[in-house]
Amino acid sequence: MIPAAGTGIIREIVELGSVDSTNTYALDAGRAGLLVTASQQTAGRGRHGRVWFSPEGRNLYLTLTTAGSDPRLSIVTGVAVHEAVLPFLGQDALLEIKWPNDLIADGRKVCGILCETRGGLTAVGIGLNVNGKAWPLELEGRAASLEEVAGSPLDRGRVLEAVVLSLEQWFARYLAEGFGPVRERFLEHGMLKEHVLATEDGQPCAIADMGEDGHLVLDVSGSLRELVSGTIVLQEARDSKEKSPGRTSK
Repeated sequence: MIPAAGTGIIREIVELGSVDSTNTYALDAGRAGLLVTASQQTAGRGRHGRVWFSPEGRNLYLTLTTAGSDPRLSIVTGVAVHEAVLPFLGQDALLEIKWPNDLIADGRKVCGILCETRGGLTAVGIGLNVNGKAWPLELEGRAASLEEVAGSPLDRGRVLEAVVLSLEQWFARYLAEGFGPVRERFLEHGMLKEHVLATEDGQPCAIADMGEDGHLVLDVSGSLRELVSGTIVLQEARDSKEKSPGRTSK
């Protein structure tokens, strides 16, 4: 049984074995406050219609529904999952929040967040790679699991409990206190200073700030630019710049 924090954010929990997509299931249900989890997704998806690798029994696939539409929810969710996962990793682990919807460990994605809205309801979907070291060819070098970062397999149940409790707490805090605490946590863990960054069109950049609206502020060749949508590209780790100039990941 998944524990609830009693915040009222989660009012109903559905635990599934296999489902096409937790987001689709939650949106079809059509009610706010629903948490859907699954052991496997047969048609998991990420942003821009990409397939989300969803093998059975290895990772976490969950969706929380909320009323209305708020583009900052993906950032709130990233902050919440980051805080939940960090204690499971070693002290030297580098886990970062990549705006607007990923968690990155050593340059590789361990978590993706997909927010979808239908009929005044938003589904906040989370795919978190917990265990496993084998990846499809197209994900090799781009995806990682918490097991790979921690050095040993993790208890999925314990990770799920931590993620759900953190989601409730951060969503409740966001509603009560606004975006300020979320922004503060992001600026602490989401600046990606250990990486060489570029804009989507290939221009070198650095993260300068985040606005209260959740938009990222980039320093592009000394000029500040607001990033409203899209993403930034991790070109390489700074300490590997001289060693492997051709390695890229997104």
